[in-house]
Amino acid sequence: MRQEKLARHYRGLSVFITGAASGIGLGLAQALAQTGARVVLTDQDGGAAESAAALIRRSGGDARAMTLDVTDAAAFEAAFARAWSELGGVDLLFNNAGIGAAADARDMSLEFWRRLVEINLMGVIHGVQAAWARMADAGSGHIVNTASAFGLLPGPLYAGYTATKHAVVGLSRALRGEGDDLGVRVTAVCPGFIRTRILDNALVAGLDRSRAEEIIPFRFIDVDDAVQTILDGVARNRARIVFPWEMRLLWWADRVAPWAVDWMTAKSAARYRKLGRAAGSA
Repeated sequence: MRQEKLARHYRGLSVFITGAASGIGLGLAQALAQTGARVVLTDQDGGAAESAAALIRRSGGDARAMTLDVTDAAAFEAAFARAWSELGGVDLLFNNAGIGAAADARDMSLEFWRRLVEINLMGVIHGVQAAWARMADAGSGHIVNTASAFGLLPGPLYAGYTATKHAVVGLSRALRGEGDDLGVRVTAVCPGFIRTRILDNALVAGLDRSRAEEIIPFRFIDVDDAVQTILDGVARNRARIVFPWEMRLLWWADRVAPWAVDWMTAKSAARYRKLGRAAGSA
C-alpha cells in the first residue's frame, strides 16, 4: 500500500537530482523511476551518471543524465535550464550532492573549510538559484535539500560539516516560509549515518581515515530504507525529515536540555580523538 501511495504521488513528475551516480542520489533516482517519474541524474562523474540512467532505462524507466559540478553556478544554471526546457518544467529538485568531513578543528586548513562550504552549502544555493524563480513563476515545485542530523545537532569532530549542514537547514526553513504563498515547497532531509561511500570520499584532517566508521557510535541505515523514508516525507510535504528514531530522540533532547547534548558532545569528541587521532595527518 505504501508503494502504491508513493506511485500515485510521484507518477509523471519531472525530477532533477544532484549527486545521483551513487548513494542516496542513485537510490532516489531508481525508486522515483519505478513510480513513473521522469528523472534527470546529474553528477560530477558524468559517465557514472549515464551508466545509472541507462540501467534505469533498460528497466523501463524514464531517465537521462548530465555531468554537473554543483560548485559551478553557471553549469548548474545551464543544466537546470536544459532539464526545464526538455521536460516542460521540473517538479522536484533534490539538492543531494555533498561531501562528508571528519576532522579535528585544529587541523582544518582554510582550503578544507572552503571546499566544504563550496560543495555542501554553495552547491545547494546554486540549485536554489537555478530553480527558485522558475518554480515561483510556475506557482509550483518542491526543493528538497539534503542536510544531516548534524544540521540540527552538534557533531563532535565534525565542526565544518556541522556548520554547512546547519546552514542548509536554516536556508531551507527560511525558504519554506518565503515559498508558502508562491506554491513552492521546501524540505530539509536530516538523516543519521547512511551506508554509502560518503566516508570513503570524505575530507579528513587530524584523524585516521581507516577508523572513521569504526568510531561512530550510531547504527548505519541501508540506502533503500533511507530512500523510502525520504520519499514518504517529501510526499507528505514535511518541513524536516529526521531519521532514524535515535536522531529524532537526540533532536528532542537538544530542545529540552541542550546542556545535556553539549556535555555528550564534549565527551564524545574527547573519546573520538583518542580513538581516531593520526599523528601527522594532513
